[in-house]
Amino acid sequence: MTDTTQTGDFDDVDALGAFTTDTRAFDTRVVSDISDAVAVIDEFRNSSDTTPWVGLDRADIADRLEELVNDSRLIQQGGLNLCGPAALICMWAGRDPLAFAEFATALFNTGTSSIGTLTIEPNSDLLSTDYTSVAAQANTRGADWMVLGAIRNTTNVFWQGTWRGDPDQELAALTRPEELADWLTATGIYGTVRNEANWATSAGIPHATDLVLSEGRDVALLIHTNLFNAARHTDLDHTFIMDQFPNHYVVALNSPTVAIADDDNGRFSSGDVLLSVWSWGRDTNNLDLAVPPDAFADNYFGAIIADLA
Repeated sequence: MTDTTQTGDFDDVDALGAFTTDTRAFDTRVVSDISDAVAVIDEFRNSSDTTPWVGLDRADIADRLEELVNDSRLIQQGGLNLCGPAALICMWAGRDPLAFAEFATALFNTGTSSIGTLTIEPNSDLLSTDYTSVAAQANTRGADWMVLGAIRNTTNVFWQGTWRGDPDQELAALTRPEELADWLTATGIYGTVRNEANWATSAGIPHATDLVLSEGRDVALLIHTNLFNAARHTDLDHTFIMDQFPNHYVVALNSPTVAIADDDNGRFSSGDVLLSVWSWGRDTNNLDLAVPPDAFADNYFGAIIADLA
């Protein structure tokens, strides 16, 4: 039987479960305990301190943070273009729920906090935005909007403009791959972080199939969402210029493979790239994809790979 770990090929159509299996879920390496994170949130819940955030409710924030430390994949960017910060929280909070709880509760209490060595200090443009005025359009919970927005607001560069919590600010919400790599490094829990993604050139199928999701490794893939459309056999976005560049981060849940035989049930074809990813929106956060090779090659722009220390 072919060693799929080494070749990246998927040739056993009876083993489709190997394609759809969420192998990341079986990786239980963490650096802190959920119970300690919940204790921090419980103390936060019972505090009577005021907050500089407008339109956010302490009890609702506490409820949502408890959900997130129990399952970091619940983080939702919703109608926001904050997939970079969402990928960070999905990976980091899943490994270090205590640090995430301490970060988020301090952020609500004081308007400033830190992710390891990275100081998160959103300015008045974001702190003064009333969450209730954007909640419907944001289509996400207040805690998610706060933590994702604070990260983006703090680290915006001049040419993007300042992200103020408005879902219409697509450019200001953009995350460059070197930023995501820097954020992961700042957490202090990863021994190595490699940025193998870029905005201009697709990375190719061999790069993807060489990504081994070993224990203690988190991988964010940089893609264009046409990759999803191709897997669903729906119309591609051919907006001129913008379809030439990536526009979304997803988190790998298994090591991508290539099918070298057709599936008898029509679920994939020979040559398709098979992968499972965590994303936002859609019907579920976990997506099992079979992507035609040309579409994958056109819409995959590399990965940021982080290995626990």
